[in-house]
Amino acid sequence: MLASGTQGDVQPFLALALGLRQAGIPSVIAAAPRYRSLVETRDIEFAPLEGNPSDLMAASGSMAATLSSGALKGIASTARFLRAAQSEYGRMLESGAAACKGARAILAGLSSTWGISIAEALGVRCTLCMLQPFGRTRAFPSALLPVRASLGSRYNVASYRVIEQAMWLPWRRITNAWRRRTLGLPALPAAGPWRMMYASGFPCLYGFSPTVMPAPADWPRGHVVTGYWFLEQEPGWRPRPELEQFLSAGSPPLYIGFGSMGMGHGRSVLRVLEAALELSGLRAVVSAGSYSRGQRPDGSQRMIFERQVPHRWLFPRVAAVMHHGGAGTTAEGLRAGIPSLIFPGASDQYFWAERIARLGAGPSPVARGGLTPAGLARLFTRAATDREMRERARCIGEKIRGEDGVARAVEELLPLIGGSGK
Repeated sequence: MLASGTQGDVQPFLALALGLRQAGIPSVIAAAPRYRSLVETRDIEFAPLEGNPSDLMAASGSMAATLSSGALKGIASTARFLRAAQSEYGRMLESGAAACKGARAILAGLSSTWGISIAEALGVRCTLCMLQPFGRTRAFPSALLPVRASLGSRYNVASYRVIEQAMWLPWRRITNAWRRRTLGLPALPAAGPWRMMYASGFPCLYGFSPTVMPAPADWPRGHVVTGYWFLEQEPGWRPRPELEQFLSAGSPPLYIGFGSMGMGHGRSVLRVLEAALELSGLRAVVSAGSYSRGQRPDGSQRMIFERQVPHRWLFPRVAAVMHHGGAGTTAEGLRAGIPSLIFPGASDQYFWAERIARLGAGPSPVARGGLTPAGLARLFTRAATDREMRERARCIGEKIRGEDGVARAVEELLPLIGGSGK
C-alpha cells in the first residue's frame, strides 16, 4: 500500500490493511517515516518512503497562504514548490520501488499514482484507492479543480484530462528516468499513463460514502464507491481532564482545525477567531499544533487548544466543525452528523466544500473575504443553530454510520489481489 502524503492519506490505508488482515491477507504500508508508529502499533508491517513532497506542499499551503490574493502569487508559489520537490520526488520513487519488492498486488492513492509503473515492472495488479472522485465523467468537473462551475459535459470530461496532465507533466522527466534506470521500463509518452490506463479498464475504489457522492453512471465498471474507510480509535485512549471539563462547562462548543494546512500566522488568525466567538457567544476547541495543550489565549474562556484528539471521539461532542475540507475531516464531520463550515485552500477541498453545501449539511464555502469577526460570527451561529441544516447533517450521519466501507472495499479487493479470504 503506497500511502505517500499526510496522515489523512495514511489512515484510510491502515483501515484497509486491518480489514484485509481479517480476511487473511497480509499488507505492508509504505509511508513517510514519521508514520511508522501509527502503523506498527496496529501490528501492520511498515516500509519507509523517503522524501515526501506533500510536506513541502503543506508548508506552502498553510491557512495564511490561502488568505493572500492574486493569481501571480499562486503561480509563483507553485513554481517554487515544484523546484523544491523534484529531489524529494526522486527519493520517494526509489524507496517506493524498494518497498514493493515481492508484492503480489499494489494499492496506490492520489499522491502515489506512480505505483502503476512499479506494478507494470513487477507484472502485478495495481488498484487505485481514492478518497475523492477521480475517474473521468460527464456529470461534474474534476474534484481537483478549485473552480466548481460546470460548462457542460464536454467541459467536465476535458477538466479531467487537464488535471491528469497537471499531475504528470511536472514529474515526467524524473519519472521516466526512474522507469528506465530502476524499473527497466520504457519512458511514457508526453500524454502520460492515462490513455493506457483507461484502455485497460483500471480498477479504482473510492473511500467515500454513496450517501454523500454516488458513483456517476458513466464511470468504468471497475470504479466502485465503497463507503468511508474509517480508522477506529485505539482502545484505551482517554481525553485530558482539562478537555473534558471544557466540554462539560456549557453548551457544545465548535471544533476549529485545518489539518496539515496548519494555521499559518496563528496569532492574527486566532484573534479573528476569538473575536468571532465573542460576537456569537460560542466556544471552540481549536486544533493548533504550535500551542500548548489546554492553553487559553489571554485567559479566554471561549477557546482551548488541543492536539491529536481523535475526531471519532470529539466530533459527536461538538455543535459544528470548521475546517479546511480535507477528505478525512469532512468524513468524520459527516459521520458525527453535525454541520461543517469549510474554508477550502487546495486540491479536493473545494469539491467537498461544495458537496457539503449541496447536501445542506453546511453553509456555502467560506470565501477569503469571509474570514472577518462579524462574518465568521454569523456563520458560527448558523452552523450551531440552523435547525434544517442540523437535521440534514444528522440524517446523513445516521446513514453513514450504517455503512461499512472497509468491508465493502475488502470484498472488491480480494479477487483483484488473488485472495479468497480465510
